[in-house]
Amino acid sequence: MHSRNHWGGSFEMAEREAPVVAEDEWDKAALQPHEQHHYVDETQQSWLLGPPETKKKKYVDLGCIVCSQKAFKWTLWSIAIAFVVIALPTIIAKTLPKHKSKPPSPDNHTLALHKALLFFNAQKSETLFAFARDPGRRRRYSVGNSFIEPYYNSSGYYDEYMWGAAWLYYATGNNTYISLATNPGIPKNSKAFYMFLGQRVLSWDNKLPAAMLLLTRYRIFLNPGYPYEDMLSMYHNVTILNMCSYLHEFNVFNWTRGGMIELQYQQPQQPLQYVANTAFLASLFADYLNATGIPGINCGPDYIPLNVLRSFATSQMDYILGKNPMKMSYVVGYGSQFPRHVHHRGASIPHDGKKYSCTGGYKWRDTPNPNPNNITGAMVGGPDRFDQFKDVRSNYNYTEPTLAGNAGLVAALASVTTTGGVGIDKNTIFSAVPPLFPPSPPPPAPWKP
Repeated sequence: MHSRNHWGGSFEMAEREAPVVAEDEWDKAALQPHEQHHYVDETQQSWLLGPPETKKKKYVDLGCIVCSQKAFKWTLWSIAIAFVVIALPTIIAKTLPKHKSKPPSPDNHTLALHKALLFFNAQKSETLFAFARDPGRRRRYSVGNSFIEPYYNSSGYYDEYMWGAAWLYYATGNNTYISLATNPGIPKNSKAFYMFLGQRVLSWDNKLPAAMLLLTRYRIFLNPGYPYEDMLSMYHNVTILNMCSYLHEFNVFNWTRGGMIELQYQQPQQPLQYVANTAFLASLFADYLNATGIPGINCGPDYIPLNVLRSFATSQMDYILGKNPMKMSYVVGYGSQFPRHVHHRGASIPHDGKKYSCTGGYKWRDTPNPNPNNITGAMVGGPDRFDQFKDVRSNYNYTEPTLAGNAGLVAALASVTTTGGVGIDKNTIFSAVPPLFPPSPPPPAPWKP
C-alpha cells in the first residue's frame, strides 16, 4: 500500500530563499578598523611626575627616648588629669585629721542575746538529751500536776526521742543518734506505725509526723542503706500515707464547708495551729521529692502529682489569711479584717504604768472593748467546725494565740511563698554527717626508678 498525502500539495521539498538585507542596514562602525590609542603606563608616569612628597612628623628627643610630639602632649595631659582626679583627693584625704568614733557598747538586749544563743549549740543539746534519756528520770512531765495535766497533758516522750535524735545526728554526725532514731523500740513505744488519726497530726504533743519526715529526708538525699534502711523505709512509707490522708478526696479527715481540714478528731478546738503544721509538712515533702526528680506519690491505686500536695498546703494557708466564709484573716495585723479581742494579757491590758495582779487583769479580759495593743503577727485559735468565728476575748478557743501555733505558721508561710525561691538546700543540713562509705586508702608512695 502507498501512503497518501492527507495534507495536500506535493511531496517535494523546496529551498527557502535567503532574506535580502539592504546595504544601509549594516553597522559600518563595527566594520571599520579600530584606531590605535597611545596610553602612558604607571612606570612612565613615575618617570615624569616623580615620587609624592610625605609630611615630616615632629619628634621630641627626651635623651633616652624619642617620641612624637603628639604622643608626648597626650602623655602630659593624661598625667595631669590623673593627678587631679586620683592623686589630689588621696593626698587631701591622707592629710586630713582622722576622727574614728568608738563603737557603741552593747546594750542589755545584745548581751542577753549572746547568752541566749549559747544555749542553742550541739554540746548543750546533747547534755539535755542525755538528761532526758536517763532511766531514773523518765516520766511524763504532766503526770500528777493539777496545773498542767488538764491543759497540756503529755501522751508520751518516745516521739521526742526520735525527733531529738534525728536533729542531734544532723548537728553532730554522731552515729549513736541515728542508731537510736532507727531503733525498732522507738516507733514501737511511740506507736508510730499504729496509724491512729492523732498520730498523723504534728502538734506540741506529737512529733511523729515531723520526725519521720525528717528521717525520710535522710533516706531520700543520702540513701545510707544498711543498717538503717529497713526502719527508714518504714518511716518513708508512713510519711506517704500521712500525706495521702491529708487530701480531701480520700476522706480520712473531716473538712468544713469553707475548706478547712479538721485535724482534731476528739475535741476540735484552736484548729489553726494543726492546719498550719500540716500545710508545712505537705509543702516540705513536695520540695523533697521535687529536689530528687520524683514527680509524685502513689496513694493506693491513685497517682498524686506534687502540685496536688502544694495546692493543699496553699489552700489551707489561704484559708488562714482570709479566704474563708468569714472573710477574716486569723493573723493579727494582716488584711483589713482580723481579730481585735485577742486572748492575750499583754495585748489586752493598756500600758498605763500600773501593775495588775493575775485576778486584777480580769476586767480587761472581760471588757467588750478592742485590745489597746495589737499583737501583730499572732495567729489566733481559729474558727469552729462550721467556719464560724467569735471575736470574744474570754473564749480562748477562738482568740488565743500560742507559740506552737505561730511556729507552724512561720514555717508554712516560708515553705509556700513564691518569692523566696524554688527548692531547698539539700546538703547544708548534712554537713556534719560523716561519709557513708569507707575512707579512701592513702595514695601509693612516689614511684622511683
